[in-house]
Amino acid sequence: MRRSPEPREVIDGRGAEADALLTAARAVLENRAFGDAAKAILGACTMILGADGGLVAVSTADKNGFEVSCLDPGSLELDWAGGLPSPLDRLSARASKGRAVFANDLSNSTADVSPSDHLSILESALLAPVIIAGDVAGLLGVFNGPGGFSEADTRLAEVFAELVAVALLRGRTVNGLEENRTALEREVVESAAKLRESEQHFRALVENLPDLIARFDADLRLLYVSPSVQSITNRPLRAITGKTKQELGLSSELIEPWDAALRKVFQSGLPEEIELAFPAPEGIRHFDCRLVPELGPGGDIQSVLSVARDMTERRLAFDAAERARTVADALRQATLALTRSLDRETVLSTLLEHLRGIVPFDRASVMVLEEARRVSVRAIFDGDRVLPLPPDERSEIDPADHPVVNGILTTGSAVVIPDVRTYPGWSLPTDGSAEASWLGVPLFARGDVAGLFSLSKREAGYFNQEHVKLAEVMSSQASVAVENAILFRQMKAATVRMRMLSRGLIEAQESERRSLSRELHDEAGQALASLRYGLQLLEREVNGGENVTERLAALRNTTDAIIEGLRRLAADLRPASLDHLGLEAALRQLSEAAGPKFGLEVHFKARGFGGERLPSEMETALYRVVQEAMSNVVRHAHATRVDILAERRGDRVMVMVEDDGVGFDQKQGQRVENLGLVGMHERVDALSGMLTVESAAGAGTTVVAEVPIAGANPDR
Repeated sequence: MRRSPEPREVIDGRGAEADALLTAARAVLENRAFGDAAKAILGACTMILGADGGLVAVSTADKNGFEVSCLDPGSLELDWAGGLPSPLDRLSARASKGRAVFANDLSNSTADVSPSDHLSILESALLAPVIIAGDVAGLLGVFNGPGGFSEADTRLAEVFAELVAVALLRGRTVNGLEENRTALEREVVESAAKLRESEQHFRALVENLPDLIARFDADLRLLYVSPSVQSITNRPLRAITGKTKQELGLSSELIEPWDAALRKVFQSGLPEEIELAFPAPEGIRHFDCRLVPELGPGGDIQSVLSVARDMTERRLAFDAAERARTVADALRQATLALTRSLDRETVLSTLLEHLRGIVPFDRASVMVLEEARRVSVRAIFDGDRVLPLPPDERSEIDPADHPVVNGILTTGSAVVIPDVRTYPGWSLPTDGSAEASWLGVPLFARGDVAGLFSLSKREAGYFNQEHVKLAEVMSSQASVAVENAILFRQMKAATVRMRMLSRGLIEAQESERRSLSRELHDEAGQALASLRYGLQLLEREVNGGENVTERLAALRNTTDAIIEGLRRLAADLRPASLDHLGLEAALRQLSEAAGPKFGLEVHFKARGFGGERLPSEMETALYRVVQEAMSNVVRHAHATRVDILAERRGDRVMVMVEDDGVGFDQKQGQRVENLGLVGMHERVDALSGMLTVESAAGAGTTVVAEVPIAGANPDR
């Protein structure tokens, strides 16, 4: 079957490339010294293959080995004199058979090489035979290619090896074959044919690579582009060749860094690498581009070869990983911020602040479901900042009047509206000027929908399913914080109620004690006093003998003991001095009575009172703390000395009871009910004070109660 003719632009492009390679071949032939020509060929080969170094070796006179004729050490700091080192014998033997070979594991195959040997820094090598008249006359080698070498690299190296063969023939001809000009011309013709063949091989190799290959001249015009460029740009090669990037209409963001890198290669003669984001019909494509200088016959840079590899998939994967890390970090920061507060309003404001980091929006609000199925707006984002709304500024809506809100509250599912301006029945009272796309996500507390937050963007169709998922994740974090805030508020209210009940109980207890003390003192005490007086009168009047007198005296003594016991009981219930003289006098009386009664050395000291009374409930609470502490000393401490201190400092009052007893383990003591610590804590807590108990086994016990008196007025 007859093949259809190739397009005209392909034929023109190949002809131009062939002319360029022929010109280069003539330039190589014009270098009379083989070393100069070999150096130029080796330099071009190492640059195009991205190798770190290379060499050209020729056969020895006895054809039993090779000696290095030209060396490009590159960054490897090679210094090989004479023949090839022995670790490359295997590769050179294989290349001597007429085929290019490579090895990418030299670091493993040279374990016995001493560290001082330069070969120990080689990782990969490629050797291509230099063939003249069917015989291997030398080798072209390159080392340490990026990522190793491939079969495609061997074909390209063979092209350069053929150019070395041309240069070697030219050198031999100049040095010793001038007498046979006919043979030389024949060799030149053969070399030109080989050059054309090499050019065809080169073109076949380049045009079948997926990489984008282009050649630029000093004016940064495109001398050549590979067919793969056409598939990316969707333009014919004829419309690209000979143009600058500006003439092709590329963006300045792409042109400026690309041109700067090309100029740098022309100026320095060193390769450059650059990342490019290239607009393609299917979207932006990302490329890693390597720019390599191409030398002319005189060693000057004639052009720059650009090889660009498509890295779009790797770039997208990297961007996705970065995005995932950013979102994870934002969620972590949001979780920490949300759990730092137990105030619901702060939690809702924090939710909007951190949500902006992962789901951009122009306007937002948080709505909470109130009683009677009303929804109130608690916080908003006005475009600049998040604002928590005070109660008098919170707008309320009836979900029944707004189907979208009612649907979210009923189903607990997020809702996305691409454009509310075209949405039938949209009636949510929001800032319409900043609203096109809308996203509503429910908030939960204790498994039930407790509200929602709404986000809006001016751009229609902005929110997608990824935004919904991120918003729902943030909602779940906020829901936990909201539930914690609700539980804390309930616990706080319960604590306040408990304190009020405890305080009421203490006040009722003190009132009952006061009443009992008064009754014992006023009624029972007075009755017994009258009985004693009557017994005394009866004792004087009766003359019934000694027995009657003794019995009357015994009854009087019993009555005295009962009166004294009632006085002590009344004082224990509530000493009269506490009501009439105040805390200082009551504590002094308690201290003086406790010493003789319990066999203790009790010391009492008061400072800062100056005769001024404290509020009645404060005097009572502090007296009871000292009384309970003294009771603990008597029952448990086995102490010999007790110090009691009462001090008023500014707006605070402190009482302290310290003993030299056996002490106790505080961790265990907190669970011992008979120590009365719970009662002391309740009395001090009711006054917004602080109770401290310090003790250790064998080191005594110190009880300190400190309460504020700011805002309290004395009863007397």
